Amino acid sequence: MQERKLTAIDTSLAFFIGFLLSQISVVVVMVIGYIVCIIGGIEIELLQPFLNTAFGYLLCVIAMDLTMVLVFWFYHKRTDEKFISKPKTKKIFLYILLAIISFLALYPIVTCFDSWLVSVGISLNTIPYELNTANYFISILSLVILPAISEELLFRGIIFKGLKRYGKVFSITISSLMFMIFHLSISQTIYPMMFGLMLGVIMYYEDNILYCITAHMTNNFLSLTLSYFNVSLSYNHWSYILIAVILMLVFITVILYFTIKNSKKVEKVKPNAKELTFLIGSLIIMLIIWIANNFLS
Repeated sequence: MQERKLTAIDTSLAFFIGFLLSQISVVVVMVIGYIVCIIGGIEIELLQPFLNTAFGYLLCVIAMDLTMVLVFWFYHKRTDEKFISKPKTKKIFLYILLAIISFLALYPIVTCFDSWLVSVGISLNTIPYELNTANYFISILSLVILPAISEELLFRGIIFKGLKRYGKVFSITISSLMFMIFHLSISQTIYPMMFGLMLGVIMYYEDNILYCITAHMTNNFLSLTLSYFNVSLSYNHWSYILIAVILMLVFITVILYFTIKNSKKVEKVKPNAKELTFLIGSLIIMLIIWIANNFLS
């Protein structure tokens, strides 16, 4: 019996369907909220303020992340691809360290980009509620754990695996681009793209999604914790810039070292016309949605 491997068509459909279902899931949560308001005699005007609380936001996140997990499960049951193997402790610590270094190294770039967006009148995406102690622990679930699991299952799982057979550069770059577009925010372009490249490298050579989830959780935890303590890593002095450059060089060096050391030969094929059509089509559709969300709303 011939093995069933994921292709660019699977990647394209998983990318678009994952986005579509995640958006529909939020609408479903709102519809359920309206029904609860009507049955319970609660003012409907209170629904949106509730969804903007930590608990309401968590409900939306659970619905969105569940759809991504379901997309992963759907394709996983129909393929012979392997996504998870027993992780090595030393590598878990390695990728936690790498995530920390990448966060600190990329922070000044993101800060400069965010400052420029604000200067031209573009508002940044922020957490819709105040981060107090109770909300912080709820947010660990909604902003750290659940997104790291669901996004990695979808992007470094199905989406990346469907592209891996077409080569290292192609698979890592396209899956990272999709990861960036999926966030639908102009303020979340540089970091998701750069961080996605790192996660793609990890998945390409390790072939174990647990390492990607670990790195992703570490990154999200750092971002949330800095926001909670209202800490801003200011790089407005040459010494901080020098530190950031050094960290970036360390980040690149570590990535290159371990990718070369763990290099595995993967049989490379060229995508056919049908596969390219699906891939380009899904990217164009999602780019149009991305542009509409950022410039026409």
